[in-house]
Amino acid sequence: MPRDKPRLHLALYSRPKHPKSYHYALFISPKKQPATTAIKHHALNTLQQTSQGGLAQPWRYERTEVEIANERRLLALVVVGKVICAQETLDSVLEGIPIYQVDDEDEEAAKSFNCISWAQAAIDKLHRVHAINGLGDWQNIQDLALEYVERKKKQGRWDETSRKGVPTLDLLSGKELVE
Repeated sequence: MPRDKPRLHLALYSRPKHPKSYHYALFISPKKQPATTAIKHHALNTLQQTSQGGLAQPWRYERTEVEIANERRLLALVVVGKVICAQETLDSVLEGIPIYQVDDEDEEAAKSFNCISWAQAAIDKLHRVHAINGLGDWQNIQDLALEYVERKKKQGRWDETSRKGVPTLDLLSGKELVE
């Protein structure tokens, strides 16, 4: 099995209009840390004008290559696993994670769907199909990620403009890779 497997990160972004919550995304980056580039996978909704002149916010899946330093509002990265499958397999699994809309037949799933439920479903599915090795318990991953962001807030991490890089915690090793 090849060494230096890519890493799966949970990425947390600030939401200026909702300061007590975060936008969640998944990043795939090289093992070498701190990473400068990543492939970002996430569910997002954007305001759109409908053909009837109204407004809608449909959810959609997005995969894009990003320069980590240029990601606006990215607060922290948390390494949650090693990718042990081909990139094409990983992409296929993530593209297949269901995206629900408010008018879907599965009303319960539609009501509770957001970027967080998508990230949880994605990590769960990646474990089930043996695409990643690492932490499998979503609640533990989310709790540790939120604790990390809160700790960084208390330390004033984003109050200083001189700090470089995105704070990164590796849950596999228990080490902070970027303060």
